[in-house]
Amino acid sequence: MIHDLMEERFSQITAFFDLSTIHPDNDKDGKKEEEEEKEKEKGDTPKNESTNQSLHQAIQNASLILGIHADGATEAIVDAALMYNKPFMVVPCCVFPSLFQTRMVKDEDGVTRHVRSHDQFCRYLVQKDDRLKMEVLPIEGRNVAIWWDGVTLND
Repeated sequence: MIHDLMEERFSQITAFFDLSTIHPDNDKDGKKEEEEEKEKEKGDTPKNESTNQSLHQAIQNASLILGIHADGATEAIVDAALMYNKPFMVVPCCVFPSLFQTRMVKDEDGVTRHVRSHDQFCRYLVQKDDRLKMEVLPIEGRNVAIWWDGVTLND
C-alpha cells in the first residue's frame, strides 16, 4: 500500500531523481547498459532515457541547486549536488518516515536512530558530508537551511 501511495504521489520525483540512471559514473557493473541494450533490441526506447539525459545536462550546467519545500526530493537534491559537486541549498520540510524507512541518524548521545522528526532529518542530511552547513533562516515556519557553497575542504 505504501509503495502504491509513493508511486501515485512521487512517481515524477523518483523517476527524475534516480541518480543511478542520470550520472554516467554510476554504471559500475554494466547492468544498466545491458538492460538498455535489451530494450533497444526489442525496439523499445530505454525507460526515461531522454528525461534522464536532460536532467543530467541540467545538473551539469547548473550554477546552484535549490530545494525549498521539496518534499520527498530533498535528499535526492542533496545527493545530486554532492555527486555533481554543485553548490546547493535545501530547506527540508516533510520527513516522510514511512516512505524512507532506512534513514538513520546519529544523535548527539552517539546512538543511531531512525529518522522520524524534522530535526533528525536535518541532522541526517548534514551528516552526509563534512562540508555541509546547517543554519536557521530569519523566517517563520520551516526555516532550517542545509547548504554547501561548492568549495571542497582542500580548496
